[in-house]
Amino acid sequence: MPKLTSQMVGRMALAGLAAVAVAGLLYAVTSGGLGFTGEGIRGAALNVASLVVAFLLVAGIGRKPKGER
Repeated sequence: MPKLTSQMVGRMALAGLAAVAVAGLLYAVTSGGLGFTGEGIRGAALNVASLVVAFLLVAGIGRKPKGER
């Protein structure tokens, strides 16, 4: 794992803030504009998160190259 520098911490904080802003915007659009319920939005978000994790597992994220085993 790379060393934790102040620049990296700043970037992670900015990415977290951006994620919260995008989540709030998506919630406003889906609940207000499209009329989905909170339960429906949570279910869809869980399904998307599960698909992303499954893709990362299948793609081999975190596996060491064959030469390093």
